[in-house]
Amino acid sequence: MKIVLGAELAMAAGGSSVVGLLKRLRFPQAQVDMMHAVPPPIYTGWEYDPVIAPSVLAEIAQQDRDSAAGSLEKLAQELGSALHPVAVVTTGNPAERLMTYADECKADLIAVNGTVAGPLVAFLTGSVARGLVIGAHQSVLLARGESDELRPLRAVLATDHSPYSERCIAQLSTLWPQGIQHITVLTSFPEERLRAMEPMLPPVSVPPTQAVRETLEAKNNALIERLGGCFHPMLTTFESRVSPLPVHEAIAEAMKETNAELLILGAHGHSFLQRLTLGSTSFREAVFSPYSVLVMRA
Repeated sequence: MKIVLGAELAMAAGGSSVVGLLKRLRFPQAQVDMMHAVPPPIYTGWEYDPVIAPSVLAEIAQQDRDSAAGSLEKLAQELGSALHPVAVVTTGNPAERLMTYADECKADLIAVNGTVAGPLVAFLTGSVARGLVIGAHQSVLLARGESDELRPLRAVLATDHSPYSERCIAQLSTLWPQGIQHITVLTSFPEERLRAMEPMLPPVSVPPTQAVRETLEAKNNALIERLGGCFHPMLTTFESRVSPLPVHEAIAEAMKETNAELLILGAHGHSFLQRLTLGSTSFREAVFSPYSVLVMRA
């Protein structure tokens, strides 16, 4: 399994959310390419100097690359030999370089620290997390908060049971993170809206609200049975949760009540237009949620 890690120089000091989470997830046979993108130098006027500009810019660029290489060497020690870390230093926009490199090396996952920003800030700054959720062809892991490597990892898997969501879950089974101790399979439906419509419907033996809930419970349980065949039953336990709340409220409630640190959900879309105009659950949760998010793309 190939993982491209968006490496910040500050990670070398230790305590990085994404490094800790990668180690806790324990992807089998993983190789991590630590990629740091040195921003291109911007110095007004120097590009017009035929003598100074080339030599000065080249020297500054080399200093940046040397500094990055030293930091990545320390980061490799923190990751440990089990993840087979490889250092890659390039120049350019971090999100663009991460996506391009991930495509070139046929990566399965891009992993970065995902800082939380307000809606206006995230929209205007074009953050790395936002850029990856919109543009990456791979699954994306956005790590947030402290990562205690000794603490069992609990996750919420949110699904709408659509064909695309099912393919994303199949991809999760292929990646097979062995470090997740407990997974809550969550789905939601507008119970209040259905209940308000019941008086207008003809008499039926089973109320629509009850029928929908029972159908979703059955789908959750069938999914748990499939996941149980992929994850080790002695290492990972499962539970089903069907919520009547709107999807974002259902996710927030499930994360809190199950003491989960990781949210797993599908990306909902392949084409650039779909991802750009989505306004989807995955985009909102990935960019604005306070917890770590694994956005699966199949």
